[in-house]
Formats: sequence, C-alpha cells, structure tokens
Amino acid sequence: MEAGQWSPLCTLNYASQRYLCHCKAPTQGNRTLQIHVTNGNEVWRSEATEETLEEWDAVQSLTSQELVDKLRETFQHNTPVLDMQGSLASLSIAVDSKKVTLDLLKLPISEARAHVQQVLFDLADRVWNLEKQLKAAEPSITPSDSPVKQSQKNHLLLFPDVDSRKKGYAGSAAQVKKRIPGESLINPGCKSKKIAKGVDFEES
Repeated sequence: MEAGQWSPLCTLNYASQRYLCHCKAPTQGNRTLQIHVTNGNEVWRSEATEETLEEWDAVQSLTSQELVDKLRETFQHNTPVLDMQGSLASLSIAVDSKKVTLDLLKLPISEARAHVQQVLFDLADRVWNLEKQLKAAEPSITPSDSPVKQSQKNHLLLFPDVDSRKKGYAGSAAQVKKRIPGESLINPGCKSKKIAKGVDFEES
C-alpha cells in the first residue's frame, strides 16, 4: 500500500445499510490514525490520536503498515459495533479484553464527496497493483508444457494407447494362417489321416 492511501478494514451494517470502515495509516509528519466510515453518500470521521492508540496494547510499537494490517485483522475477527446518532456516530470494538470506543463526526457534503472519490480511486489502485503482483508471480508456461498437454502425457504413461495394443494384436493375428479343412493341427501343411475303421468281412 502506498503512503497516504486509504485501506479497507471491514464492512458494517446499521439500520439495513452497509458501511465501509477504512483507515489511513499515520505518517512520520502526522501520527494520527484516521478511521472513517461511509455508506457511499455520507462520511463520518474519527481521528485516533497516540493517546487513544496507547489503550490498544496489541498495536503499540508497530510501523504504519503493520498497524493497518493489525487493525484489519482485529476488525475482521471482532466486528465493531456502529451506532448512529444524527451527525454523530460511534465505533466500539473489543480489543485486548477491553472495550475501545471511537467517536466519529459527520463530514460536510462537499468534503464527504471528495473523500469518497479519493477512497474509490485508492481502492482501484490497490486492485490493479494486486493483479500486477499476481501476474508477476505466475510461472511462465510454454505451449508444449501447457496443463492440458501435460495431463495427456501423464495419461499415456498410466494407460498405454489402447489403439496401438489393438493394432499389435491384429498384426499378430494376421500372421496366423487360416487352417485348411482336413489339415493336421500337429503338422500344419499335412492332411490328417483318416481314422481306421477295422476289417470289413462282408467284402471278402
């Protein structure tokens, strides 16, 4: 995540509406953690100062990126409770066996629109960067080593070609000559002798 970009933490539900809870990590010049909630039209802002963060033992002594990652993990495992009271809102979450509540103030319409626009493009940049990283991490696959051809090779190794076996069998069978009627099975090419019937005394 680039410095100064807004990062999503979790989605919340209140009064049949969905809200996006997001934050911007502190910078060296500004150690305030900005946490905002928006429904796409209106925006509520809370600035968690260093004094507030000191109440969260789990997020102390972390870098800006580590802090955002820790908050996202915490918010996703322990969904915060959002409460709206007109132009004011509160975000309560259980952290380290204690309850931490952040007060949020509704932004003016012009400021809210500019904020939503910035968040939209920041999230779009995050998606594009992730897609680039995924493409860069993909191994280069040549056509000869494509998954389909590789599976075909494995299939041939496990199961020899049935057609080739049939052809080989047919070739060996063709080499066997057809037996001529009356031909001897023991001595091929010679006619079998007739079985002796004995002496016919009536002919004498």
